[in-house]
Amino acid sequence: MDTTPRSSSSPPRQQPPRLGPVPGWMRFAGWAALLLPLLSVLWRVAMLSGADVGLGLADFYRSTAGTVAYVLALDAAQVLAAVLTFGLICGWSETVPQWVPGLRGRRIPPLLPGVLGSAGAAALLWIIGLLLFAFVHSWLGITDGWTPDEGMGGGHRALLFACYLPFLLWPLAVAATVAGHWARFRRRGRGAEPPAARAGRR
Repeated sequence: MDTTPRSSSSPPRQQPPRLGPVPGWMRFAGWAALLLPLLSVLWRVAMLSGADVGLGLADFYRSTAGTVAYVLALDAAQVLAAVLTFGLICGWSETVPQWVPGLRGRRIPPLLPGVLGSAGAAALLWIIGLLLFAFVHSWLGITDGWTPDEGMGGGHRALLFACYLPFLLWPLAVAATVAGHWARFRRRGRGAEPPAARAGRR
């Protein structure tokens, strides 16, 4: 008679294989991708709350529910993108966290965050590159156009640049983090090959 005790609970779900350790440079880029946009978010929140940040259009953005909602939606999208990028250096970019009902513990295909991250990085580089190009041309007097520091004094302009210069570096941090994810994905692919296949390429 088999007296081996049996557990009434179902066996734990096997965790999917990880992509491997996160290199130090990718971890640095992931933290940068999380932190670099936050000062610009705080600057816009301060502007909406009535703080004097020197923005000539501040009254316009605070005037209606629609314009306030636009700024808050922009802030929310920015924070969400930063958090999702940060997720590429965390385990929950590979497995759905336990606190997500219905999906907890499920494996996330590595291609999904890689493709979405690449598209997001490309969009950020394009949008911010175009804005920076237009602003620099206006500052240099090459073209006429509005710039966010229009009418600002020295203190307000310094505050604006201090909050937004990190934001301009944000796409580079996002792109570096996504590149690290692809590098980890490729290393995992090589590791899955049989030794004979790897030896044949040497």
